[in-house]
Amino acid sequence: MYNNSEQFDRNFKSSFLTIIIGILFSLLIARLIFVQVVDHEENFRLSENNRMRQNIIKAPRGEIEDRHGNVLVRNRPSYHISLLYHKMENKDSLIRRVLSIEDYEGNPVFDSLHLIHQIKRGRWRKYRPQLLYEDAPFELVSIIEERSADLPGIITEVESRRAYPYGTLAAHTLGYTGRITVDQLKKRKDLGYDKNDRLGKKGLENYYEATFKGVDGVEYIEVDAFGRRLGQLDGMPKLDPIEGKKVITTLDLELQKIAENAFPDSLKGGLVAIDPSNGEVLAMVSSPRMNPNIFSLDSISRKREWANVALDSDAPLNNRALVGLYPPGSLFKFFTAIAGMQQGIHPKAKPYKPCRGGYQLGRRYQKCWKLTGHGNVDMIEALKTSCDVYFYQLGLQIDMDPINNVARMFGLEKKTHIDLPIEKRGVLIDSVTYNRRNKRLGWRWTRGQILHLSIGQGQLVTPLQMANAFAGLGNGYQLFKPRLIKAIIGADGRVESYSKPEVLKELSLTDSIRYMVNTALNAVVNEPGGTGRRARVKGVRVGGKTGSAENPHGELTHAWFGAVAPLEKPEIAIAVVVENAGHGGSVAAPIASQVLNYFFERKNQNVQLKK
Repeated sequence: MYNNSEQFDRNFKSSFLTIIIGILFSLLIARLIFVQVVDHEENFRLSENNRMRQNIIKAPRGEIEDRHGNVLVRNRPSYHISLLYHKMENKDSLIRRVLSIEDYEGNPVFDSLHLIHQIKRGRWRKYRPQLLYEDAPFELVSIIEERSADLPGIITEVESRRAYPYGTLAAHTLGYTGRITVDQLKKRKDLGYDKNDRLGKKGLENYYEATFKGVDGVEYIEVDAFGRRLGQLDGMPKLDPIEGKKVITTLDLELQKIAENAFPDSLKGGLVAIDPSNGEVLAMVSSPRMNPNIFSLDSISRKREWANVALDSDAPLNNRALVGLYPPGSLFKFFTAIAGMQQGIHPKAKPYKPCRGGYQLGRRYQKCWKLTGHGNVDMIEALKTSCDVYFYQLGLQIDMDPINNVARMFGLEKKTHIDLPIEKRGVLIDSVTYNRRNKRLGWRWTRGQILHLSIGQGQLVTPLQMANAFAGLGNGYQLFKPRLIKAIIGADGRVESYSKPEVLKELSLTDSIRYMVNTALNAVVNEPGGTGRRARVKGVRVGGKTGSAENPHGELTHAWFGAVAPLEKPEIAIAVVVENAGHGGSVAAPIASQVLNYFFERKNQNVQLKK
């Protein structure tokens, strides 16, 4: 009886387990049928996605060239040494081998603490490269490649970075690139940017960012269950990246070199040379200069160099040609003179008291720059010798509104809207502006302010505005919008667009005013007693004006010189300002002279070659 009961229990348990196992197998079979038959298409898609990865191929940025096809900005390969944790075989052995690598001076290339830190990080990111050495020299890359069999897990990667072959040359105009920030990425994510992108931060690189950025390519790669790359996936399309568009600038490389050599880095200030017939900027200098290549260095070097530049009290990051605001000094006298003629003053008349070295207005005695005086002069002689006393009296007679209207006509208050991201507007002073700006100091407008303003002491202009104003003086009929781009070339090599001249202002000048301006510009440079004689160019009729602007931050004045040549049919206009340098005729004019001499010497050589 006992044995039969025991046998019954065993049979029952066996039958129960058999039923349970049968049910489980039935469920499993049902699930397999559902997965492989009913839900086959969806699971196949998921399986394909798991073994397939989309790899973005970054498009190189478009290059920048000068007007003659010389490359000003190009791309260079940047190599990185990285660690792939999942490919490591023996951690301790690998560390010893990596740390044994030395440079040509016998110094270890890799830092032990950084290496160990990256290995620890790699535990949690086994299949993601951990950066060991950014922007490695090619010699180091060669060593890593040669020893690849002994360094499992150490790989080399490459990306494209900007290179500025001429270093500081035109650096403020060209600008530089940098890693995209979180805020920038939020705004540009829909435009095809990702967290690893670089974009233009300053200058043309920033203004034409959408032009320089190409279209990224894409490839599909096969990976195993651990995410390891097996190779390109057969049957899937590969889209090659499309390089960004090339930009042809109006800059003249050789002229830019001459301008920068003439303007030593020990001086602070700006220079702009422009074509008066169309507004094309030929050269633009801001001093002191900076090297945009520092922004393409490895992170440690980049931070060090950036700190040096950012903390420099001379502010080398500022483009003084566009954001430097300076009193125009005696260059402004041309606009006072034009306003005088518009108000009926004849350029050959001598209606005012002779210059005896100063002028008395009530209790106020305002000196002329020449303490012995200029005597009894007319308008052209006053411009040639830069007589302050003549313009004190002219300004008092006609008041500031007519003068400011002429200055506005020549673009001295508004931004020029050149194709660069940052530009400051100028400042012209009248009674309303003066009272508003000085309200907190309790100062009120008096007629005595006209003495300063009529000779350009108190207004603020940029070198670009002044260069364009002199282009207008030379042109006589139109003021063009300054521009830095001649053409944009697509990835296929075809010209996509040409930049056309754009008129900012039609200059409402009479023939007699144009004649006065031309005569006075010529007299300043080419006649005895002219203050700009150091800007003369053999065989070319250069017109110009010197200026010395009051400087509240130093003992010496800012030195100005504006010029246009040849006066018969202007091809180049130039403005130079040098901070804390003294007289424009002795400091700024020689700088302009070097630029003008090269410009016309090269032109004559080209003419002779064509013959």
